[in-house]
Amino acid sequence: MCGIAGIIHKNGAHADAPGIERMLSALVHRGPDDAGTFLAGNLALGHRRLSILDVSEAGHQPMRYKEYVIAYNGEVYNYLELREELAGLGHHFLTGTDTEVILHAYEQWGEGCLERFEGMWAFALYDGRAGRLFCSRDRFGIKPFYYYEDDERLLFASEIKALLAAGVPSLVNREVLLTYLVVGFINYGAQTFFSGVHQLLPGRNLRVELYSGRSTIERYYDLSAQSRPGVSPSDYIDCIRNSVRLHLRSDVPVGTCLSGGLDSSVVAALAAPLFSEAGGARSFGAVTAVSQSKENDESGYARQVAEHCRLDWYPVQPTFEDFQRHVEDCLLAQGEPVGGPSLFMQYWVMKKAREAGFKVMLDGQGGDETLLGYERYYPGFFLNLAKRGRVLRLCSEYLKASRNSRLSLAALTSYTVYFLVLPVRKRILEKRASFVKKGLLDGIFEVLKAPARAFFNLRSLQDLEIGTYQMPNLLLYEDRNSMAHSIEARVPYVERNCIETAVSLAPGDKIRDGFTKHPLRLLADAVLPRSVAWRTNKIGFEAPTSLWLGQHATRMQSLVDDSPLIRSICQEVPRLESLSLDHRWRLYNIAVWERQYRVSDQAAPVGADKGGVVT
Repeated sequence: MCGIAGIIHKNGAHADAPGIERMLSALVHRGPDDAGTFLAGNLALGHRRLSILDVSEAGHQPMRYKEYVIAYNGEVYNYLELREELAGLGHHFLTGTDTEVILHAYEQWGEGCLERFEGMWAFALYDGRAGRLFCSRDRFGIKPFYYYEDDERLLFASEIKALLAAGVPSLVNREVLLTYLVVGFINYGAQTFFSGVHQLLPGRNLRVELYSGRSTIERYYDLSAQSRPGVSPSDYIDCIRNSVRLHLRSDVPVGTCLSGGLDSSVVAALAAPLFSEAGGARSFGAVTAVSQSKENDESGYARQVAEHCRLDWYPVQPTFEDFQRHVEDCLLAQGEPVGGPSLFMQYWVMKKAREAGFKVMLDGQGGDETLLGYERYYPGFFLNLAKRGRVLRLCSEYLKASRNSRLSLAALTSYTVYFLVLPVRKRILEKRASFVKKGLLDGIFEVLKAPARAFFNLRSLQDLEIGTYQMPNLLLYEDRNSMAHSIEARVPYVERNCIETAVSLAPGDKIRDGFTKHPLRLLADAVLPRSVAWRTNKIGFEAPTSLWLGQHATRMQSLVDDSPLIRSICQEVPRLESLSLDHRWRLYNIAVWERQYRVSDQAAPVGADKGGVVT
């Protein structure tokens, strides 16, 4: 995992080294092991390297092969199989990297090579023969790719802060900001919190014709078009076993994040024996965040898993003092406002992992979205049963769900109404956001229509959750929190075969007897204690939010009071203690982000400081 950057001049100017080097300086944390640049006419490519496969100098990037040059961030896990296939076609390799395999695959199959890749990637590949830059982002957006284009330049990078370092203006996207504050969404398609800065969406390619400067974006992968009829839970189990095996490929130490929840516990249980069989010099390691809030603490389950799998276990408990001292460092690493304080727990896990000597960490993101793991999926599941006339099963699952989750029957009913009846949800959100200036909420709730409609079709809901809403947010946090500590994070559940198989399973295979993620529980039952496999209390990766935000209130209120952005969108500066915890956190995030990134609500006058990052 690394950092990439690039500049394309569209006005006939030649690329120069200082511009790309400023961008790379903002990405040092993503690749402290090496750095390189490539200049050709109006193109500048830059790369920061975190050495994972073939850690020798042979893996230096940008890497050149014939007329092709690539700056690449990610891992193609099936690179050994592809390398063997390409060797059989006459290709010769000089390194042990997957980067070189991508270059040869592009020469052999052109852009169609992407169909053969299993992994995560964001890369920019200069095709000197065609006079074109070919950029691509992986199917599910595990690796980031941001870009900015005006009349003179097109710039791209792994993080927005690198674009700002190149002079991109730090201007707020008010629509995105308001939607975040009121609704809580942090993913808005290609838009970001910065006006004019976009992300290349998952499963897309960006092509730039270097002579004309013309750019086009094309979608090469669409989950909603994928179907695997007739698959069974055992097929999914085979997929996740194989995915974990591939995700362990590395030339540096690998560990895993272990929350104690089902998803991360299964990854740990599958990885540990494979790691030992591969001749690991030590036991497989796992890092766990221990919450100060007992009702949100899963470390007891993590301990059971660690003992059962004979892991080297590293529990770490961030205190309020840690939160107070480092939360704004964590927020700076995110680049944009974020959903909740629980991401600080992940940030702290990655910090501990780096201190323990790990350079690659597996994690359990993706299990909930692909196997209907969240409680909010129950309404859609119940509706699915009702539409099919499965009344007895509906009643049975409804009663069992109230026993096998934290939801009572009354809470489950309330949840169902909230997610299926859009006017009710809109009214609740409007009431909670009464501090926002009148008139600014017009049109804000349009973003709720697509997910509300999707609840009437579970497959559509999963496609949205995986491709647009929930999973992209979690993958963003995963990338930022790991890269802040120069760690490569890998997510075995977010793999094409796993996801396509999971979404193709019948809903009744995913939720059964009141248990969500039923196929994964069957697997867990074979490799973990039953107390972990058949838990009835889903907690999640939670921070002691109420405790920490209460203790941090003075600092939070001070920043909110001083925020021009908040004054521009609120009727008056809110007193945080009168608001929900969600709104306290969001307002604090906005104020911190505005200050750290020198965000303005309007274009700066000519000659003025146009922003940048306060470090």
